[in-house]
Formats: sequence, structure tokens, C-alpha cells
Amino acid sequence: MKKLLPAALMLVMGGLRLRHALVLGAVAIGGAILTWQFVLQDYMRNRVQMFLNPSQASAGDLYNVEQAIIGIGSGGWLGRGLFRGSQSQLHFLRVRHSDFIFSVTAEELGFVGAVILLLLFALLLFRLVYIAGRARDTFGMLIVVGVTTMILFQFVINVGMNLNIMPVAGIPLPFISYGGSSLWTTLIGIGLAESVMLRHKKIGFDG
Repeated sequence: MKKLLPAALMLVMGGLRLRHALVLGAVAIGGAILTWQFVLQDYMRNRVQMFLNPSQASAGDLYNVEQAIIGIGSGGWLGRGLFRGSQSQLHFLRVRHSDFIFSVTAEELGFVGAVILLLLFALLLFRLVYIAGRARDTFGMLIVVGVTTMILFQFVINVGMNLNIMPVAGIPLPFISYGGSSLWTTLIGIGLAESVMLRHKKIGFDG
């Protein structure tokens, strides 16, 4: 999903025709049904069902989400202090270094720290949209749109599953979650976007 959404938006921005979009939409729906039936493992389907119907989930299934919400709520305005969060430091919150890193941030840095983090991401996304608007050609614009969508999608899903408004999907928080491949991919994307910005004007030479 995190690869399909940027690709879909790039197709739309590239001038995808309506009839082609309808065909691709039908194929995507069919693919989603087949994926649900034959590709997703039981624990993956359980995560979605747990989100849609939490009353039927067991205590063990809801444990991580509940601990994440407790961590966010216990942070207060200014947080418990860096590396002093009880949920993270006492290991009540599992997968705290990747999937639930936002909960750790909110607990240790508080509401103010979480809002600052959100504003920094908003500033980054605004910068990327600005670059896309100033791209010299369609190819450069599509590159930046893809990078922007990738970062936005991962950010929304990660924060949403920490707040229990999205199903737990194992999506990292860009630049924050532990993981070398995710960080490298994001940094390469930012580098490509800045390259587009660098070359939005034709290079001239003084005679």
C-alpha cells in the first residue's frame, strides 16, 4: 500500500484519463480482495479486524495500542523528560523503537514536543509541495509528488495507529523510527526533491 498510493497519485498528476482511472480502480479493488483472501496472513487480517471491531479483540491483541495511548496521555504538556518515560523505559510498550515511536515522543516530550514534531513534518511537506510547483518539467514534478506522498502516507498511518484511529500496519515514522532502509529511502527521496529544486532554473553562462 505504501508503494501503490504514491504511484497512484503520480499517475493522476501525470494526466491519467478518467476511463483509465476507473479500470485501474477496478483492478485495485479486485487485487485487494484477492490479497485479503490469499496473501495476507492471519495476524495481518486480525489487525484490521481488531481496528474495525475492537470489542471482539482479545486483551493481548489490544495491548500495544492501549499502552501507546497510555504513553501519549501520561506525557502531559511538557512530558516526563527525555529517556524518562515509564511506558518506554520500563518496556510496557513493545516495538517502541519503530511502530510506536510517536507514543514515546509524546510521553517523553509531552504535548508541546508532539506538536513541534507535527509542525516540522508540516513544514517539510510544505517545502516539498513548493518544490513540486516550481519543477521545470513534468518528470521532476512527478518525482517530488511521489516523495511527498510517500512521506505523508507513512506519517499519517504511523501517528494514526498510535492514536488508535488507524489499524496497526507496521509503517515507520519517517526520520524518527529505527531502521536503516527506511531512513535511507527517505533521505534519497529528499535528495531527489532538492535536486529538482536546484535545477528549476536553466543554468546560464556569462559571455
